[in-house]
Amino acid sequence: MELSVYQIIWIASGSVLVIGWLLVSFSPPSRNRTAIEWLSATAMYVAILTIFVSLALRAHASGHVFGAWAIGAICVLFAGGLLVSAWKTVTTLGGEKKTQSSTTN
Repeated sequence: MELSVYQIIWIASGSVLVIGWLLVSFSPPSRNRTAIEWLSATAMYVAILTIFVSLALRAHASGHVFGAWAIGAICVLFAGGLLVSAWKTVTTLGGEKKTQSSTTN
């Protein structure tokens, strides 16, 4: 069975999400836990975005213009979430000192 690039990205980001979820569930609140939370949120957005990009490309390839545009609009929304979570991951890993924001509170 041959895997496409989208399937490989989806499996990898889903794995990061599940591992991060388990680490966050069983660790006490700390700066490292916050970083893992944001990294897991970023992996979640990558997984969701990969699914919708694949669907948009399939709709476009089969000639469904409205479907491609509708799914493309959803991709834009999830891409915004990906950018925010990626930025929060970078700032958390970089040592943001003012306030520590968390994805769970």
